[in-house]
Amino acid sequence: MKQLFAIIIVAGLLLVRGAGCAAEDPSLGVLDEKVSKLAAQAEDLQFRYQQLQKAIEKIETDLIELRKAAATAGGVAPADLKAVEDRIAAVDAARQKDRQAIIDQLAKELAGAGAGKTAPPAPGDGKEHVVQKGETLSSIAKSYGVTVGDLRKANNLTGNDIKVSQKLVIPK
Repeated sequence: MKQLFAIIIVAGLLLVRGAGCAAEDPSLGVLDEKVSKLAAQAEDLQFRYQQLQKAIEKIETDLIELRKAAATAGGVAPADLKAVEDRIAAVDAARQKDRQAIIDQLAKELAGAGAGKTAPPAPGDGKEHVVQKGETLSSIAKSYGVTVGDLRKANNLTGNDIKVSQKLVIPK
């Protein structure tokens, strides 16, 4: 259940983060749509989980009543108890399988949604630099006389991760 809440939180953060940028980049609108879809799937998962929990509670109550009846009536057929226990196990197994399938699907879609998240640098905003092996944001910023923060902002970067052959816009 903790994984589900973590996925919901990540989906919500992506939704909030993408909402402010959707007007700037059409691909972010697609991400917003995917995040909304994931949030709906997470809500559906939570609803189904609650329904299964109620079903398990009902079956457990039935089992307790059968055991009480067995104690007071001199015995209930063991097959009846076994059938109820089997129903509990089947419902619980189905609940776990559904939960894992939905978590796997959400994780896969979140991974796919984040893949194209960074908008390409806007041409004409400044010079263009192709990252060479061994270069860092700091070394590139220093060589052009700009700050690392300005370099990040111009290229929509959130951290220091850059790749060889990546094109960076150098702000004016």
